[in-house]
Amino acid sequence: MTQSFSQNLQHIFFSTKERNKWIDESWAEDLYGYIGGILGRIECQMLSAGGTSDHIHLLSIIDKKLTIPEVIRTIKSSSTTWIRKSIKSKKAFAWQIGYASFSIGKSQIPRVDKYIRNQRNHHRKIDYKDELRKFLKKYGLEYDEKYLWK
Repeated sequence: MTQSFSQNLQHIFFSTKERNKWIDESWAEDLYGYIGGILGRIECQMLSAGGTSDHIHLLSIIDKKLTIPEVIRTIKSSSTTWIRKSIKSKKAFAWQIGYASFSIGKSQIPRVDKYIRNQRNHHRKIDYKDELRKFLKKYGLEYDEKYLWK
């Protein structure tokens, strides 16, 4: 085969530092658009984005030449700079150090997209910590609670 093929669909989410409620609904869509632009510049694609005041979810296609940590580091770094420059009241904005990223199949796109776009309603019933624990359990990932919230 002379070509390489890859389809890397990722459901990514991470929170603000210490889960501070820094993301305001009035500019969240601009943030998602900016992140979509970041992904486009590194030859990835954002399929959907959503979140609440303390975290975001992204459904993305990751380019085969990049690693997930590289992509997330680029998203966090560039979006932090944009937020600090664009939102005057957010000069101290920061993302948490870690992230969650789960691969999905193409058939799961509609369900994950709906889940991401419905974050504000979803989080009336469950907080971010319980949501993350639920995903870790669903995917069978072990974790140490004392390192989960740094």
